[in-house]
Amino acid sequence: MVFDMDGTLTPVHSVWQYIHEHLGTWESHGLRSLSAFLAGRITYREFADRDVAAWRGVPRARLEEAVAAIPLRPGVPELVNTLRERGCRLAVLSSGLDLLVRRVADPLGFDLCICNELGFSGGVIDGRVTINVGWDGKPGQLPTICRRFGVMPGEVAMVGDGSGDAAVFPLVGLGVAFNAAPEVEVLAHVTVRHEDARSLLPVLLPRLAGDGEWTNAVAVR
Repeated sequence: MVFDMDGTLTPVHSVWQYIHEHLGTWESHGLRSLSAFLAGRITYREFADRDVAAWRGVPRARLEEAVAAIPLRPGVPELVNTLRERGCRLAVLSSGLDLLVRRVADPLGFDLCICNELGFSGGVIDGRVTINVGWDGKPGQLPTICRRFGVMPGEVAMVGDGSGDAAVFPLVGLGVAFNAAPEVEVLAHVTVRHEDARSLLPVLLPRLAGDGEWTNAVAVR
């Protein structure tokens, strides 16, 4: 089972924007860079570099404190514990940042995390960022996940809410759009709209049992 982070396991849809807003750099830097990227004027690499440059010199402790205030979506611990008890291997695949991914995934016992990594020197942001998952980079990480767990793509389920997740849905055995926009839902096998993550269990547990056909499945609300 592969989960997106921002907007899926947490209700915050972008940790990048969340950090910008916390530091007061969203209007002056983040929004401008995002607009330039979406308009095709800069690459994703340039977009990410501009974001992190705006945070250069900020203490790591300040960011960790800010990110610690991001809540889990209700029901996430119970969802994860139930899946693990059923023998499921768990991964996070996120175009967000390791500060949030590791804070959430490590205590919950996820087996694998693939995300972007901020650079720090002397306890402060140094302006570096390692891009492991770009804007549309999630499909490219599917072979890594399959090799890590010794499975085929058809044995993988992907749960997410964004366009990056939607690109993975046709490549895996089960794609679940969770509180997603209509353009994401149309590419999923199943759509689930509910604030509590435990609402995913009626969809995911039959898949673990090898039961059910998911193409054009009825949405769960």
